[in-house]
Amino acid sequence: MVKLTNYNDFIERVNELGFMAFSNTLPGFPSLTAETPGGIWHTGNPQTDPWCWKDRAAEEKKLAFGCVLGGNKGFIAPPMYAHFYAACQPEEHIEELQVFGFLSPEVWRLWQLFETRSPLSTGEIRQEMGVTKKKGGSRVDKAISELERMFCITVAGCRRKIDKFGQPFGWASNVYDKVENWAPREWLVESQTIGREESRNRILDRGLTISQNISREQLAAMLRF
Repeated sequence: MVKLTNYNDFIERVNELGFMAFSNTLPGFPSLTAETPGGIWHTGNPQTDPWCWKDRAAEEKKLAFGCVLGGNKGFIAPPMYAHFYAACQPEEHIEELQVFGFLSPEVWRLWQLFETRSPLSTGEIRQEMGVTKKKGGSRVDKAISELERMFCITVAGCRRKIDKFGQPFGWASNVYDKVENWAPREWLVESQTIGREESRNRILDRGLTISQNISREQLAAMLRF
């Protein structure tokens, strides 16, 4: 297998596949960690560091990135995005899901936050939700992942905190936006004319084509179809 060593080849590879996992979520399914040399990670070079590629791709709107593969981190190329949107968005309005008790309190509170303010970084979300990374943060992280899985919000890039002198500090954290704000309109057009089951079947068909030694049932389970 040829290893990816630069950003442009990575973008081309995901467009060739249609979608790709970030890590080895399902043995036999393409992943960024499997297709890159370990020695090039975490150098901070946006052209050659795969850790930077995920945020750059989302910020530049070259690919969708986040917990978009059944709640697992991965990438989706523009031509496949409408199928995932149609396949994964709830059939009911999110308000209806809340009324019937299908959302956790954290997911509902988080969605209400995005309804009033967006985009938001991970740190801003925790602050608004009244939690810290160590105290209550895991529940909020789970809520973020759930709204990503439902294609309600998505990673829109990353940013570092700013100190009182206006200087950035610390590690960069994800920035999230509502899908309707972030996704280019042309990415979503086809989702209006294709059905949920048709989209899921197309995704599964494509996934089996690009994978090795996995069954349709295994792929469907990973994607939570």
